[in-house]
Amino acid sequence: MTLPEKRAATRPSVAEAGAAVDVVSVPKMHRLLEQAAQLAASAGLPPDAFAGFAGQASLRAFPGLAEQMAKARFDAALEELRSSGRLAKA
Repeated sequence: MTLPEKRAATRPSVAEAGAAVDVVSVPKMHRLLEQAAQLAASAGLPPDAFAGFAGQASLRAFPGLAEQMAKARFDAALEELRSSGRLAKA
């Protein structure tokens, strides 16, 4: 098993992480995100770049999130094709 695989195996899934958030840790996470945003702003990083970096960090931190998002996009695209009559329902 590679190191990234070992790390992913020890991290909680997206659902587990959401259910396990401690009420006390929410303000701490908020403060840390505020500090990161302030640091990015003071360094002159554009807001969209900061948001992109934050999104990439989230995808790395939560195993399965990218796949979950891809599935949601795929399902939405299928539904759009079905509702427009370009794809039959099976």
